[in-house]
Amino acid sequence: MLKEICITPNVFECGHITSANWKDIKNLLEVISNSGFILGLNNKDWKKSVFENIGQLEPMIKDRLSSILSILRDRDRIVGHPKNNRFSGAKEEDWMDVALELNNIRVFYKIIATQAYGGKAFTVKQLEETNISHEFGITGSTRILKTAKNLHKLLLPFLAYSKKITIIDPYFQLDQIKYKDTLKIVAECFRERRGKRECGRILIHCKWNVKSKSEDLVKDDLVKWQKTIAKMSGTYNHSIEVHVWAGIDDSVKLHDRYFITNQSGLVSAAGTDVDNRQQSEWSIKKYEELNTVLSQYNKNSSPFKLKGIVTKSSIEYY
Repeated sequence: MLKEICITPNVFECGHITSANWKDIKNLLEVISNSGFILGLNNKDWKKSVFENIGQLEPMIKDRLSSILSILRDRDRIVGHPKNNRFSGAKEEDWMDVALELNNIRVFYKIIATQAYGGKAFTVKQLEETNISHEFGITGSTRILKTAKNLHKLLLPFLAYSKKITIIDPYFQLDQIKYKDTLKIVAECFRERRGKRECGRILIHCKWNVKSKSEDLVKDDLVKWQKTIAKMSGTYNHSIEVHVWAGIDDSVKLHDRYFITNQSGLVSAAGTDVDNRQQSEWSIKKYEELNTVLSQYNKNSSPFKLKGIVTKSSIEYY
């Protein structure tokens, strides 16, 4: 649901940004700050080149574009792909070569450049004739059957360039196959940078299920969870941690289901488990609301009570 977009640094050169079109570029960046992210080709080289080019623009345009790029950076919506050792220079053709190589691995929503390159790129000129919000903005929720294939397709662009993933689902019980399957999909998609997977942290918040089981049986389940976590961590090299919570009283219940990263958040209406017979509506959570959701799972300010933490090496009870 998040749109992966490439923009060549040459788009920001003074020969291509003018007093007539700079607002189109600014509008595009503002829309992306909510609906997607920009892939910084060749890691930090992209950002360096962009800011060097913007520095040559007239002061007012420079300040406006720098401001929105700073918002994108602060939201981690500019992500660096590992360097390509064959990158040979700063010509737009060089940037396009890198973009197209990555596009062959997994297709970008759009590659934006100063020219079309035989229809492979969306041009700055086309922005002038485009409803940018409609073309690049959030397209609303999506309803999918929760098969493993569909969840993988949904989560891959959402998780590939994030640094941390928090799963919030009261029913995310790792002794159940359907949630093990979801965790496996998350682990596969998380930080999968087009063939160059890096390790990261997966944090899961679920509920202490003592209403349907005795406390001893719940503790037995946590031992099973630990074995699953150890196996997944060994396979994918991610740090995986489960926090188990209980309601303090019946006035506040663990209910909503989220995937939240450092970049964005997804909300699921019908759970995060793999289920070949059930559909769920998925939508993007507003960036400004993510901290409010996450703050409920801060031990010192939570409306819930932390009962246990499970990692590959320990189970702690509170």
